[in-house]
Amino acid sequence: MKFKNMLALSASAVVFAAGAAIAQEQDAAPERENAVSRVLGTVTVTATKKANVENVQDVPVAVTAFNSDTLDALNVTTLESLSYSAPNVSLDDVGTARGTANFAIRGLGVNSSIPSIDPAVGVFIDGVYLGVNSGVVVDLFDIDSIEVLRGPQGLLFGRNTTGGALVVNTGNPTDEFHYKLRASVDGPVDSDRGGANSTVQGTISGPLVEGKLNGKLGVAYNSDAGYFKNQFNGDNHGEAQTATYRGALEFMPTDALTFLGKLEYTDSYTDGPTGQNRSIYDRYSFDFAINNPGFSDSTTTLGSLKTDLDVDFGNGVITNIFGYRKYDSTSSGDIDATPLTLFHSNAELAQEQFSDELRYAGTFGKADVTTG
Repeated sequence: MKFKNMLALSASAVVFAAGAAIAQEQDAAPERENAVSRVLGTVTVTATKKANVENVQDVPVAVTAFNSDTLDALNVTTLESLSYSAPNVSLDDVGTARGTANFAIRGLGVNSSIPSIDPAVGVFIDGVYLGVNSGVVVDLFDIDSIEVLRGPQGLLFGRNTTGGALVVNTGNPTDEFHYKLRASVDGPVDSDRGGANSTVQGTISGPLVEGKLNGKLGVAYNSDAGYFKNQFNGDNHGEAQTATYRGALEFMPTDALTFLGKLEYTDSYTDGPTGQNRSIYDRYSFDFAINNPGFSDSTTTLGSLKTDLDVDFGNGVITNIFGYRKYDSTSSGDIDATPLTLFHSNAELAQEQFSDELRYAGTFGKADVTTG
């Protein structure tokens, strides 16, 4: 009898302690959430394509999202940099053609630089799908957010997203005057290999017509002296010069109608791929020798026009996104990765695409509706 009473008393104590712990946990949760918000700001997600952006903590999908503060804290300069911050995600350059994406999520990806092969991870910049993976791995600047969605995303993003989707949102014009300048210089660890990498970026944004028209301009320039040394001739290898020019206008003729137009032009000239023949050199070294340093000369024009119209039907929004991309590239690479002329590859690529997406998102009671 005493044993039963003691057992009941112990069980009550455990239940009481558990209840107190849960209550304490619930009380502390808002404090932790506020602390995170104070450090990194609220991280929102646009990939669900609802009428309003959502807090990443409330989205019922496997997504890793980064806002501008987080990207600055992680020193993200290219999409490759996110591979170290997003689990089960590999955002690498393919290697055989510089700037070409070889992205994989949860092991699903395509390891090829051939433009006619469809990727398994779709890349979307300001709502515009990039039709080929060439010219995707470039310097980033003035990014508002990046969202990495895992698993098949065909329902919202269509084909070529069996592995997932990568959503990049560049900065929008602001209704208050704002400017930002950034410069950096870094280099390889070994002083006898390669040279410095220098970057200069600047943006300016503000109202052009108070309450009606906002504008934004941005310029970025990167000069890379090369990370490697070609033992064939002693020159630095991996040199690159990339310039990006970006403009944006936001026009609000009425409270219910908004036009957001963005235009970007990128000009890049780089060395060809750095190939190491491992039958000659140790794979754990940086040693290599090629008689064709190669090159990649490319230009990219990317434009988008997003139209949002608020409607009374379901308290929703009708959104239309028109997209345009033109990519031109000539390249050469030493594929045999030896000082001999065995397999040198020359290539030309010209791509031009138009796209348009029309959708509606609204709420009817407890039901959220998105169609398009």
